[in-house]
Amino acid sequence: MNKELYDIGDNEIRVLGSTESRKDTPKPKHRWWYWILAFLLLITLAIVYWKISHHPTLISSTYVEEPVTDSTQNITFETPIESKAYTLVTCETVNDITMQIYTPVGAHVELHVGPLPFNDKSIILAAQAADYRADNGEISGAFVYKGELLSRGHPKYGFCAIIGDKLTMGKSRETVLFERAVEQEGYFFRQFSLVHDGKFGEKKLPKGKAIRRALCYYQENIVIVETMERESMHDFTQALIDTGVQEAVGLVGYIKLPLYEDKEGNRIINKTEYKEEIQETYIVWRK
Repeated sequence: MNKELYDIGDNEIRVLGSTESRKDTPKPKHRWWYWILAFLLLITLAIVYWKISHHPTLISSTYVEEPVTDSTQNITFETPIESKAYTLVTCETVNDITMQIYTPVGAHVELHVGPLPFNDKSIILAAQAADYRADNGEISGAFVYKGELLSRGHPKYGFCAIIGDKLTMGKSRETVLFERAVEQEGYFFRQFSLVHDGKFGEKKLPKGKAIRRALCYYQENIVIVETMERESMHDFTQALIDTGVQEAVGLVGYIKLPLYEDKEGNRIINKTEYKEEIQETYIVWRK
């Protein structure tokens, strides 16, 4: 044992090890290629960010349709009030499709919810308006009745708004007329846009054949057009376009029109196919 190693006074400090060995300890080399890797990583991240920002489909495969805003092609119509209110009925045949055209004359338009009052002599024309959902029995799409919001959503782009004496119809995903109908105690509902600005309004239409019906702007009048036979929605829409209809919003069809009153005062009623216990929505014209 080396006694000198342990022979240290209270006021002494001894450093162990040699100075020579510490001088020979190798220093870490400068890793210059770390900076190159960091630089390449930054460039890669910048390229990925640019691709994502310019190609949203890289983030999600969900298709989001661009909102359709109100357009100048939406039709606003004010029914002239005359001394006598009635329904003018004419017939057109296009593409081997025979259609009955009902033109309300001198009457106010509004919506009705519930069983149709067939005995109400003030009604000169009525047709089912919005659909009811089969899963929960609620009205399909946005629906406003006398300013009261009965249903939300817009599964269909076609719309009809009735505010005061003015009826506006057209195609739009969002429209200020929905809020105005609530604020001004008006009416609003949605259905398929069949014809918009003289062309097909929506590409995806119901399949199958049935009695088809639509609210249309035709020859500067708001009319209801109904097929006499069962037709596909596509063929019906094409017939409307070929007839000269500028705007058309689909209505509930399948069965014949419930009622109308002609110029001679005759009331043609199809009450047997409309059950009073079934809740429905109607667009009606009153004297």
